[in-house]
Formats: sequence, structure tokens, C-alpha cells
Amino acid sequence: MPELFLEIGGRSFSIACESGEEPALERAARHLDREANRVIEQTGRPTERQLLLLSGLLLADSMAALEDRHRATEQRLAQTEERLRQAEAKAAMLAANALKLETEATHRPPDPETLRLREENDRLHALLERTAREVNEIAASVEASTPR
Repeated sequence: MPELFLEIGGRSFSIACESGEEPALERAARHLDREANRVIEQTGRPTERQLLLLSGLLLADSMAALEDRHRATEQRLAQTEERLRQAEAKAAMLAANALKLETEATHRPPDPETLRLREENDRLHALLERTAREVNEIAASVEASTPR
């Protein structure tokens, strides 16, 4: 079982871990060290217990804020996906209506309603593209902000 030597808030710690866990523990220790140094800057030289408790609380607060952001982003993503489904359904309906009108008007020039439907269909397609980009951006943001 590997043993890691970590420095947190200027203090050295030895910890045993499972093989392969070293990178994750070192990364976590860097986060804890960063918070410990903040505590030391703000409070002076607390006891080891106080230092680790306050550092852990700061990390927990950061984690809670990230969870809140993640939850809000997921809600926004769900709302965007629902708008996308609605826009797709409306676009399909408009395309069907436009096709029907075009079929009925094969031998006559397009009437204003057909032209209006075509324009609305084009606008909806543009909206779908923008919404799809937004969904992809939100998904990338959620993925990037999700702790690994």
C-alpha cells in the first residue's frame, strides 16, 4: 500500500492509500492546502485541528456552491431542451402545412400564407440551430463544472 507525504498549510502529513489513488489524493491535498493557506492568512497560526476544520469547511462551502451552480445549469438545460422539443414540433407542423399548401398550389403562384409559412419555417430552423448551440454550450459548461 503506497504512502504519500502531503503538505497542508505548512504542515507535513503521511497517508496510506490504495495503489492508483495517489494522483486523486495529491489533487485533493492541493485544494485543501490552498484553503489552509487562506485560513492561515486570515487567522494567523491556528492549531492543526482548527486549520483542518476551517479548511474543510471552506472546501465544503465551495462544493455546495458548485452543486448549486450545477443544479441551476441542469434546470436551465432541461428548460432549453423542452423549448427545443417544442420548436421542433412546431417546425414539423409548419413544414407539413407548407408542404400541403405547396401541393395544393402546384399550378398557381404561391399565396401570401404560403410565403409567410415558409418565412416562419426558416425562422424556426434558425431558432432550432441557435437553441441546439445553446444546449451544447450548457452541456459543455455542466461537464466542465462537474467535479471529477
